[in-house]
Amino acid sequence: MKQISVFLEKRKGKLKEITSALADENVSIKAVELVESSEFGILRIITDDIAKAAETIEKNGFSLTLSDVLAVEIDDETGAFNKVVSLFSDEGIDIEYCYTLNSESKGSFIFKINPKLLSKAKSLLQANSISFK
Repeated sequence: MKQISVFLEKRKGKLKEITSALADENVSIKAVELVESSEFGILRIITDDIAKAAETIEKNGFSLTLSDVLAVEIDDETGAFNKVVSLFSDEGIDIEYCYTLNSESKGSFIFKINPKLLSKAKSLLQANSISFK
């Protein structure tokens, strides 16, 4: 699964510029994370049409990067998140960051992992019957 990361100046209306442009192009945002520092922010999004979203964002003057991430499906039960974190940790797979993606039936956690370890993480999830995209 691909994620878009956008560097944002910390100025009023910058986030709205992106969300409005995506809405105007009928691109649906499925997951969002906004991280800030004192002078800038990083917007991370997953959409229903990543190519169209990237084109729209760039057309509106923003720089972006595309990253591979895992959307790991979890059941709504105690310890489900810990199971995945423990699997990764026990196999030496560091999580760079994570956030959530929700649907009507199940939630998913988005995990950013070192690209060199992505195949290993996928194999580990498959071996433990954990769904992901």
